[in-house]
Amino acid sequence: MASVAREQAERRQERRQEHRIAGGGPRYGSVAVLRPGQAVVLVNINSRAALVESGSRLRPGLHTELQMCGSDARTRVRGRIDRCQVVRLDPLRYHGVVVFDESVDVGSGMEGSE
Repeated sequence: MASVAREQAERRQERRQEHRIAGGGPRYGSVAVLRPGQAVVLVNINSRAALVESGSRLRPGLHTELQMCGSDARTRVRGRIDRCQVVRLDPLRYHGVVVFDESVDVGSGMEGSE
């Protein structure tokens, strides 16, 4: 049991160390849809996860699908909400992390960070 927890912690650390691209990066726009139809703003993204901003609370543990599109790309990525926190009170805004079930090609241009 302890080894499973240790493995999960190591994967989480690896994901957090990966470079992030601001917004949807060069491949996707900054606006996306979190199923079942909630519009979100992509704050940053990497191949394993996305930080999104929403006007509605995101429920950690919820399995969902993130739909992203750009001028030459459109994709749906399954994942789960890892965490959610309030980032602004007026108007009320939340940041949530969607951890992808599979790796996603976000394009090149890893110039963004955090």
